[in-house]
Amino acid sequence: MLNTFNDTLMAINKWKPVQHYSDEHKYRDDLLKYIKKELNSTAPYTYMPREKIGVRLQEITGLCDITIAQRAVGIKMRMDLTEKSDVDKLIGQLVGYKSEYDDIIVVLVGKTDEKAYEYLKSQISTIIDNSYSAKQRIKIIRKDINIT
Repeated sequence: MLNTFNDTLMAINKWKPVQHYSDEHKYRDDLLKYIKKELNSTAPYTYMPREKIGVRLQEITGLCDITIAQRAVGIKMRMDLTEKSDVDKLIGQLVGYKSEYDDIIVVLVGKTDEKAYEYLKSQISTIIDNSYSAKQRIKIIRKDINIT
């Protein structure tokens, strides 16, 4: 059975960038290629192909970087989250994305300051607590280098 959000989380958790990039868009493209392949491969423990899942690069301003299954899941990449101002900008974007997606996944790449990460987690909790939709999920996946 298809569970787009959990399948996407599992795929991102398994993803290992081909290399360390100096540009967020290169991480995004690397992840996009991996997710397209992973989410549309043969289902585990069977030889039956999965239902085709749309995975696309989103180039429209005001939307996440990658869209899964017609906006069932939005993936927001963030490279080098090191300052409170970086988190504040990201939170503002996430608030705007909430009405566009069923669920959102934030993927941290590059360098992440631990204090900025903790602040991000607390701000996301606030967004979820103030949400009109109790079912909407926002998850963070770290593929970064931890700095303190």
